[in-house]
Amino acid sequence: MAILLHGTTRKRAEMIAAEGPDPDFREPDGARAESFSTYLESGPFVLAPPEKYARDKAALFPDEGGPVILKVDVPDDIIALAVDEAYFPLSQGIVQFDEGAGLEQLRAAWSTLQKQVLPVESS
Repeated sequence: MAILLHGTTRKRAEMIAAEGPDPDFREPDGARAESFSTYLESGPFVLAPPEKYARDKAALFPDEGGPVILKVDVPDDIIALAVDEAYFPLSQGIVQFDEGAGLEQLRAAWSTLQKQVLPVESS
């Protein structure tokens, strides 16, 4: 098991925690989510820390309850399905679940996984 972090807004985190990552989620501009991007809790955070993602998302959607981190314990075998050593090697700390690359297995196991929504201090 590994702890994965997803920076987002409270509204979105609570929805994901309850129902699982939804590849068909639509942003207000109509863009489809398609994947579920996370970081290993231990990092490294090569693109930006999850807290920054959460703050940026909360700034875009100020009516969604502020920035939070969705923390999820995910089995290693499901993480292995998502890792693409050529695109995002695990050594970069990124675990992106795509359709056909772990997302379906993550969604199937979702109700059994431990999840926690953690507030992020606004800056």
